[in-house]
Amino acid sequence: MKIKEFSMADLMKIVSFADDYLGADSFKDCTPNGLQVSGVCEVSKIVTGVSACMELFEAAKEESAQAVLAHHGMFFDSDPRIVTGSVKERLKFLLHNDISLIAYHLPLDAHTDIGNNASIVSTLGLVDKEPFGTYGNKTIGFLAKTAEPLPVSELVKAVQTKINLMTRHYCFGPHEVNRIAILSGGAPGLLREAISAGADVFLTGEDTEWIYHLAKEEGIHYLACGHHATERFGAKALGEVISGKFGIEAKFVDIPNPI
Repeated sequence: MKIKEFSMADLMKIVSFADDYLGADSFKDCTPNGLQVSGVCEVSKIVTGVSACMELFEAAKEESAQAVLAHHGMFFDSDPRIVTGSVKERLKFLLHNDISLIAYHLPLDAHTDIGNNASIVSTLGLVDKEPFGTYGNKTIGFLAKTAEPLPVSELVKAVQTKINLMTRHYCFGPHEVNRIAILSGGAPGLLREAISAGADVFLTGEDTEWIYHLAKEEGIHYLACGHHATERFGAKALGEVISGKFGIEAKFVDIPNPI
């Protein structure tokens, strides 16, 4: 069997392409999108994953990758501006091994083809997607439909099979469902928007205390599928796009996270 040969690509050309492909500059975000830590200039392999963490960086080193592409990077507005503890160790590891860190947050949720939310729509076989979920200056999720009304138990089974077996279902909506509001990650605050949009189901990553009674009183199903589980799609897909564009190798490494 012939072994596939991969090329070398310029780091900044990869970042520039990804910035443009995702429209990164158009988002008001709580974290820098694009290059966060600069390593070697030439890249032949990139490791993709959900969250920047030491395990992912160590996996990149084991894979002899020159860059890491993550959905959650290392620097958020809410973080302290002092480099100590685990942040220091992560930076030290990346710099010592000359590994770059590239990250895209909201742009990788919102992309209409490979984003986390668009990928959930296609994974569940939903149709007629339209923008949903206002965050800052953008809508980053989708409201989509099942091909025909179906028992909610069938939808939940598909979610558990294709996204996360441990999905929590707050069963307060109709027996048959059709309109599904989708927003990956931590978005319980968008439940009210899903209700206003007439959704039968709100699918997101996380839940919180107050959603229980609101969902119950408004008669809507709430699916908490896991923040990590709902955001495994985008980084992997972007890595594949970059691989196809530049002829470099891309490998998705799923570092387990039950949250």
